[in-house]
Amino acid sequence: MKRNVLYIVVAAFCMGFIFPAYADKPVSVRKERRLITEGNKLYNSGQYRRALLKYQDALKANAASPVGRYNLGLTQLRLGTNPADTTPKAKEMLETGLKNLQQIASMGADKPKLAAMASFNLGNVAFNAEDYQNALGLYKQALRLNPADDAARRNLRITQLKLQNQDQNKDQNKDQNQDQNKDQNKDQNKDQNKDQDQNQNQDNKDQKQDQQQQQPQEQQLNQQTADQILQAIENKENQTRARVGTNKGDKSRGRNHNRKNW
Repeated sequence: MKRNVLYIVVAAFCMGFIFPAYADKPVSVRKERRLITEGNKLYNSGQYRRALLKYQDALKANAASPVGRYNLGLTQLRLGTNPADTTPKAKEMLETGLKNLQQIASMGADKPKLAAMASFNLGNVAFNAEDYQNALGLYKQALRLNPADDAARRNLRITQLKLQNQDQNKDQNKDQNQDQNKDQNKDQNKDQNKDQDQNQNQDNKDQKQDQQQQQPQEQQLNQQTADQILQAIENKENQTRARVGTNKGDKSRGRNHNRKNW
């Protein structure tokens, strides 16, 4: 798409204005138009810097010449957008050319065809700079001034498609970022829940281990207590048996003694 627009820009640059000589016009106007004609021939043969000088001379002869300023602006754009020239002078040349074309475009209904061509070429510059919104407005302005301009209509449609693609890409990037954030939050929550579950399981495991570690101690303590109680009972029983045995012996001896004594 961009190549097509660039081609149209070049074609527009090649458009010049050739005026017949009018004997009844002032000398300055005749000189202006002669210089513009000479400049157009040089431009069409690719001698842009020599053409530039002719247009500048035409404006010296008639500073109010809209055709001279338009052709000068086109030539300045041509020189300022040369890919082989990236010097500050080329940038300055481009900026000056844009100002000259903007001045012509502002004439509007006073010079509709010339203003339409200026708006069209300004739109091409904006398009090539990927300033599609500004390019769209300039192509619309060119069509308002010259509804028969098929090139402006075609470039307008191309620009609209570019803007639609930008919006779609923007929406896709937005949705993609939302999905990424959603996935990140999901993964983060999943990791947090996993960590919590792991920590909880670990706590439960530790608690269970503590209980298991405490349980033998309690069982051992209970066993010791039972042994002590059993031992105490046995001791008590032994003592009781000893007393009973002693008493029996005494009674037996007593009875025998009594019987013996009886």
